[in-house]
Amino acid sequence: MKNTLNIDTLNQRTQTLGLSQSRLAKDLGVSRESVSKWFRNEAYPRPDKLLKLARILNLGFAELVTQITTVNEPVVAFRKKGAHKITDDYIEQARDMGRILSDLVPLLPFDDLSQPATLRNPVNDYAYVQKAAQRIRSQIGAHEGDEIGFDKLISFFFNLHAVIIPVLWGSKDNHENALHIYLPESMSTWIYLNLDCKVHDFKFWMAHELGHVHTPQLQGEEGEDFAEAFAGALLVPQELAEHEYNKLSRFTNPWGQINHIKDVAQRLVVSPLSVYYEVNKFAAHHGKPKIDLEPKREIYQATTNFNKEFKPVSECLFGTKTPSPSRYISCAKEDFGSPFFEMLKSHITEHHKSASFVQTLLNIPLLDAQNVYEELH
Repeated sequence: MKNTLNIDTLNQRTQTLGLSQSRLAKDLGVSRESVSKWFRNEAYPRPDKLLKLARILNLGFAELVTQITTVNEPVVAFRKKGAHKITDDYIEQARDMGRILSDLVPLLPFDDLSQPATLRNPVNDYAYVQKAAQRIRSQIGAHEGDEIGFDKLISFFFNLHAVIIPVLWGSKDNHENALHIYLPESMSTWIYLNLDCKVHDFKFWMAHELGHVHTPQLQGEEGEDFAEAFAGALLVPQELAEHEYNKLSRFTNPWGQINHIKDVAQRLVVSPLSVYYEVNKFAAHHGKPKIDLEPKREIYQATTNFNKEFKPVSECLFGTKTPSPSRYISCAKEDFGSPFFEMLKSHITEHHKSASFVQTLLNIPLLDAQNVYEELH
């Protein structure tokens, strides 16, 4: 979709509220000229300004914005925390981030003559997902019971022409664990990974994003369901799930089963829930009885306690929740092999972009964006 402001609605609402363009400019923290261009449909507000404009005018996204279908619309996918609702405004903000990322495409260090491999006809079927995950495990070099290390996952992203963008988005519910943006025109993938996730969750989101990279044709719930299944199969493959199912079946009490699951999760650096779910997917596929650890929510309580043992990735990387801008920027290259900040620096320098450009692109507070900008500029 290409978005434009609904000028008729904009004029009517500002007249009803008695708001002048000058007053709007002041309330929004932008120039009078910028607002004038919006009203003439010569420019479109940045995502943060659009959201603020909608709040001031008490308008929903569908009322304020007219969407025109375009062929190369950015495709976005989210990993939100819990059941937090993804609103139309949030989706549009992510798409605007994708449109900005398209300006960085010429700076990508990948071979523009080749197309990364994707799955031909992906379906969310147990046998298919296991086969697809096993192929990736083989390419990564992971054997049946091996943990897939972060280094192997990271290098695999680069081979798939995917750019990792590490971000510090905090641990509150209004931030996602990951944001996936695919730009069809350049066939490029951009993955925002929240460094404030716990280590074992972070690995799952990375595996989840690999599922998206291999299936750009799957969108919405269908894409999310496939990526979820793919991540579980990649981190806890069928052979391992079968092995652990047989062991768990020999325990005589649920707490013995839970402790064993926690041991496996600790070794693989994944959540106990991932082990539990994959074991039971194996059981269901082969017509075996379920390992049931849910009557008293035992597995969920155990997972909550298990999570407390892990630190966020940011603390593991930096030793603090608030790293210096230079350390944060350098981690993209040093820890994730990502060219993102090098590309961003070149773009800022060449096109004379401001800190607000960094703010919009990284979806961070302006003060943090200013610090990153000064380090890059």
